[in-house]
Amino acid sequence: MKKIFLISLFSFVLGCAKNFDKLEILEVSPPATAKIEGKHAIFISQKNFNQINRIKSENCESWALKLNFDEPIKKSIKQLVNKMFKDFEIVDQKLEKEKIEENGFVSQVSFYDFKGDSQFETVRNSGIYQISLDAKIEVSNSSKSITNDISSNMNWEKNIFINCNLQEGAVKSGQKALKNLIERIYETTYESIFQIKR
Repeated sequence: MKKIFLISLFSFVLGCAKNFDKLEILEVSPPATAKIEGKHAIFISQKNFNQINRIKSENCESWALKLNFDEPIKKSIKQLVNKMFKDFEIVDQKLEKEKIEENGFVSQVSFYDFKGDSQFETVRNSGIYQISLDAKIEVSNSSKSITNDISSNMNWEKNIFINCNLQEGAVKSGQKALKNLIERIYETTYESIFQIKR
C-alpha cells in the first residue's frame, strides 16, 4: 500500500513539473503587412535576450516561473521581415553608412537591445504580475538614421486563493506583450523607412 502511494505521489509531482514545462512563450505570427519595395539589409542582434524577474512574493507557485523570450522574439522578427520586405539580405553585423549604398541597399534595418523586465507581488489577496518588453530599431541609409525605442507592457492579476499559478499568468501576459511588441515594431519600421526615403 505504501509503495503504491509513493508511486502515485511521484507520478503526480512529475505531472506537475511537466505541465509547468508546457507553459512557454511561443513565436507570434506577424500582422497583415504592406510589402516594402527595394533591397534592404536586415540586422537582427544575436545577443541573448536580457530578462529580469523581480519576485517579491512566494504565492502562486512563483518559484516555478521560467520564461524564455530569446528564441520567440527573434523568430517572430524573422517572420515579420519575410512578410514585410520584397527583397532583403540578413547581415551578421551592422553596416557602416557608406557601405549601405555601396552594397546596393535602399536602407539598413537593425533590430537589437532586446530586454524584458517583470515584477510579481502580492497586494492583499491578489497576485499582481507586470511585464515590459523592449527593443530598439534603427533604420538608416547613407545620409539619414532614425532610432526608436519600442516597448510593450502587460499586467496579470489573480486571487491568490483561487488556482493562482504565476507561470500560467506570466506566459499569458508575456505572449500578449510579445504580440503587441511585434505589431509596434512593424508600424515603427514601416514609418521610419518611409521617412528616410523622403
